[in-house]
Amino acid sequence: MEDTDLQASHDFFELWRKAYEATYGRIIDMPVMGPSREGVDRLRENFEATVNLHAAWAQSLASFQSAFMEATRKTQEKVEKQVADEGISHSSYKGYYDLWMKTYSETFKEFLKSRFFATDLAKLTANSMDFQKSSRKLVEENFLRPANLPTRTEIDELSKEVYLLKKQVKELARDLRRSAEKK
Repeated sequence: MEDTDLQASHDFFELWRKAYEATYGRIIDMPVMGPSREGVDRLRENFEATVNLHAAWAQSLASFQSAFMEATRKTQEKVEKQVADEGISHSSYKGYYDLWMKTYSETFKEFLKSRFFATDLAKLTANSMDFQKSSRKLVEENFLRPANLPTRTEIDELSKEVYLLKKQVKELARDLRRSAEKK
């Protein structure tokens, strides 16, 4: 697989990212003052996480598009060669289909093993997790706590506490049985 196509898409998104940081990114990084500072900071974090997620997603799509275009180019070259060598017949359509499947499979296997795919997937996953955390904080602070509803964080803390209590009860029961057996 040609690295130049993938590198071009990565270069494009790097240029886009720099342009974003030089324009909107500067507005987002402006300091906030006053009583609403914490809320605005959470909104800013969520906006930045959203932009990062969409940038990583678009970059990942561009990489897949490059792999798709490469597979299409290879298939076209092979079909043109096969038509020139053998001509066209009704039985050759199954052969074209098999050629198409084989070429696409090889190209995408090569792409999925590439460093670009691993890098894109890592960025997309990290940005997705950052977005989820940011959105969760935003929802908890702006909707759940004011409505006096339990938050995910509180539920997680309670679940952990229940787990630790169950573990402690089992240990105490085990110790009680051992001491009863000794008597």
